[in-house]
Amino acid sequence: MKRFIAITACSLVFLAGCGSNSPETASSDPEVLYEQACAACHGGNLQGATSPPVTNMASKYTSEEIKALIADGKGMMPGNTLNEEQAEIVTEWLMEK
Repeated sequence: MKRFIAITACSLVFLAGCGSNSPETASSDPEVLYEQACAACHGGNLQGATSPPVTNMASKYTSEEIKALIADGKGMMPGNTLNEEQAEIVTEWLMEK
């Protein structure tokens, strides 16, 4: 029984270290963040795939509106696919596209 508890505890510690969304390991490169969280639906070239294109965003939205879309989602788009810092990075990048 003690061996089972020790193995279980070690497994939990190991698995806890496998999370990829921790701030220490998360990328700050906007293109990497976009690829990981957005490209599957909005397309790798920003032209849209199963969701609308995200080109020319500065002519459609303010930075605050884009951050709100990322945080809250809209329609079929899920919210919170990026943390607040990552959303800021991607928003600034999209505003330049």
